[in-house]
Amino acid sequence: MTLASLLVCLDATAAEVLCRVLLELGIKVESCPDLVRAAVRLAQQRFDVVIIDCASQKEVNSLLRETRLSRLNDSTLSVAVVSGQNSIREMFSLGVNFVLYKPVSHERALSSLRAARAVMRKEKRRKARAPVHTHATVDYANVEQEKATLVDLAEDGMAVLFGRKLPPTSKVYFQFQLPGQKSSVRLSGQVLWQDWNGRAGVQFVDVPKTSRRLLDQYLNANLPNSSEPFPLVTVELEEPLPPEPVPVGTGPQQQAAPAQAAAGQPVARRRSEPDNRRGQTRYACRLGAEVYRTGILVPHYCCLTDLNAGGCYLEVHLPFPKGTSVEITVRTYELKLRFRGTVQTSHPGFGMGVAFALETQDERDQVQTLTDFVAATQEGSN
Repeated sequence: MTLASLLVCLDATAAEVLCRVLLELGIKVESCPDLVRAAVRLAQQRFDVVIIDCASQKEVNSLLRETRLSRLNDSTLSVAVVSGQNSIREMFSLGVNFVLYKPVSHERALSSLRAARAVMRKEKRRKARAPVHTHATVDYANVEQEKATLVDLAEDGMAVLFGRKLPPTSKVYFQFQLPGQKSSVRLSGQVLWQDWNGRAGVQFVDVPKTSRRLLDQYLNANLPNSSEPFPLVTVELEEPLPPEPVPVGTGPQQQAAPAQAAAGQPVARRRSEPDNRRGQTRYACRLGAEVYRTGILVPHYCCLTDLNAGGCYLEVHLPFPKGTSVEITVRTYELKLRFRGTVQTSHPGFGMGVAFALETQDERDQVQTLTDFVAATQEGSN
């Protein structure tokens, strides 16, 4: 099972040593000395370990936050290369698993990364998911013999499409047959998260030995051999993720110029007619953000997704109620943007859809700057 690493190291000498050690340990290396590019790669692909060595402690901490906010790498092993004991406690609070002290020598790096590799292999096996499409019978909270569909399977849990919202922290009892097997798997699990369209993540609680053997047989035969790369920042022409519409600003700068489209302008930069929802470009992206209730200075850390000219979706475990006025701050290594908006949809355990307030030219410019940043990131990756 191939292991993959992202090496973010601005010191060429240290990077050379770390690359050599990683390859000796059989770990695939992607070297990325550019911090902006590194944040993009964390949003695109799952890595087994991220090694960070930046010029300043602020940059290290910032990239660690990006890692933990990433849907794909929120639990990825993190190694920080540091000069001394300063800020060690803060880095561990941000999820650092190993610390490697400078100067980086071959022996020291080999010892630390060999220990990290053992953890990576165990975590990769535990978290690896095998695709599965099979029907299950489920019982939960006064409901019996309900039908559900398994989406993917791991050693300690699975994704399930129930088609409806389950009671919070519900315990569910399953019975199903995996493809290629004749015996039934029987187990119970705890619902850890749910999204708005009825899909849920289930962690196994009680798995009899017979069922565990059937699960292991299926996983051994169907787990992928390596990390699967995800596409670059994608642009999709469809409705935003929330089921309720998000209004779009009506400023003249949001109207697309046919001449630009004819001249071959990238689709990611075209703006839509405000009265044509289907024609409005959607940006499927993941950006670390902070959201505040208007007038309250307590930040809620979240991921901004499904951006368009009129709004966005914020993935956050405890979303605000519909109608709440909010302020959103998005920081990258080059930008700091702030938006106002109103919550349009609220999905507990998943996130909320926010409509931007586009009352002034400055507010419209802020949104355009963000969409241009996403588009430029995509173009720069090609």
